[in-house]
Amino acid sequence: MRRFVVVAGVLACLVPLVGAMPVLGVGTAPALGKAVVGISASPNPVVVGQRVAHLVDVAVSGRLDAWVSAAGFGQPGLGSLPPGAWWQECCPSQTAGTPAWHYRSFAPVPPGTYRFGAEARRTGSFLSSASVGFAAASVWVRVVQA
Repeated sequence: MRRFVVVAGVLACLVPLVGAMPVLGVGTAPALGKAVVGISASPNPVVVGQRVAHLVDVAVSGRLDAWVSAAGFGQPGLGSLPPGAWWQECCPSQTAGTPAWHYRSFAPVPPGTYRFGAEARRTGSFLSSASVGFAAASVWVRVVQA
């Protein structure tokens, strides 16, 4: 009886978590060899004071998160990102431990390519990342003097 109670308790904790995850149906999986999420930055390297454009490719529907290092960039704009918000947070691994601008979509986003920009503020190499569900991608952006 005790095992049943423990198993039932564990399942009661997991069911809400699994229910909150997007369900992938037939036809919503990414094409063979295509990543669930990808991120790139252009130009890279970028000159201090210039705007760098980030492109995020999403292959499946899900909640989108993006991080840009606040140590190297000003607050990004929304660009073509789905409705969501940017805020500043301290030091996640998605920006290699530097302060970060963090974007989260308000709802699951459809597959597509999204673009946003941020102004380079300081020289160095800075990590930008994006994730959908458990899939994540990152790009190092180098900022140089003119």
